[in-house]
Amino acid sequence: MKRLWLRLALCVYAVLYTICLPLILGIENSYSDYHAIEPVVFPIVTIGVSFGLWLHRSYKWKLSALLLIIIACFNNEDWTAVHNTAAILFFILSTYIMINDKRFKMFGIISIIAYPLLFLNTEQNLFLFEAIQIPILSTYHLARVIYLLKLKNKH
Repeated sequence: MKRLWLRLALCVYAVLYTICLPLILGIENSYSDYHAIEPVVFPIVTIGVSFGLWLHRSYKWKLSALLLIIIACFNNEDWTAVHNTAAILFFILSTYIMINDKRFKMFGIISIIAYPLLFLNTEQNLFLFEAIQIPILSTYHLARVIYLLKLKNKH
């Protein structure tokens, strides 16, 4: 039960991560750009988000958590190929997992609907995509945790 409450807190943390980084550091072209602004803080807070994925009981989310750690540890300026490959795989894998979740498939559908944002003709298209995808992922996990808490309370 304690693990579920920790996961719940980490879901809220991920939403706050999405909101607070741009509020505190300004809007950039991508969340990855915060690594250059805060080279110590960005990896730490991003790894904090990945911890929530790691706590998920399903092995499917372990790979997403690992990809998020790679994103956090390998900045986009020095490790462009590693960072961007991990980021692409993270979002595609996360969407794939959500779309195949029978109980919470709607989050995967919403995630897919957001992908055209990547093709907008604006400097912040990637930022917009990430600023929408992260709350979708967080809300998906929040809905799963609340569902599990309700199940635990029934027993």
